[in-house]
Amino acid sequence: MKIKRTTLILMLTALALGGFVYLYEIRGKQQQAEIQEQRKQVFDFDLAQIQTITIKQESETLTLKIDEEAEEKTWNITAPVEKEADLQTVEFLLTELTNLKSDRSINTKVSQLSEYGLEKPEITVEIQLKDGKTSRLFLGQPDFDGNSIYSQLEPEGEPPEEVSVLLLSVNFKNVLTKPVSEWEKQEKTEESSDEAQESSDQKDESETEKSSSSPETSPSPDDNYLLTE
Repeated sequence: MKIKRTTLILMLTALALGGFVYLYEIRGKQQQAEIQEQRKQVFDFDLAQIQTITIKQESETLTLKIDEEAEEKTWNITAPVEKEADLQTVEFLLTELTNLKSDRSINTKVSQLSEYGLEKPEITVEIQLKDGKTSRLFLGQPDFDGNSIYSQLEPEGEPPEEVSVLLLSVNFKNVLTKPVSEWEKQEKTEESSDEAQESSDQKDESETEKSSSSPETSPSPDDNYLLTE
């Protein structure tokens, strides 16, 4: 059975229209969503590229640096003290930085940055990459509802007249403002180990004494009868 020419043309037109709808509607929307998601990303580098992180606050400056000569992955605190850093705590920070996103942004003039607490930032995060590039993120004051905090990426090149103020989750600030002691690797001291061993030895001795000592037995009624006789 032959297909009429008109029917064939209609079928081909429907197929072409379906392909058009897929490319420009479905696939196009997917690409737009991917672009929008990328725009939310604050930093465009990978976790493995980070070499040094410096968190500057009014009270103190914390600097973390990866030890590239160590056999195992090791991060060190180089300021305000020189100590080995807690790897789990540092890796949590690295994940926060590389996954950091901003859902909203505000374009404003540089002269108005003081309205967001960014003329003199409360916190500055400086990230140095292994290729020598440096990125700086400034954190200002919280927004009106206290759930977000105003921030700004340092622009490259000549200072522009307008900048983009990003709104970040206030939880990110909490990650940065930990005391230095929480960044340090916690190690058991020799003294605490000795105390734990001494306590364990005392416990063993006590249990041994209990097991070796036999309870006193009171004379039975039969024994009293024999003594009376």
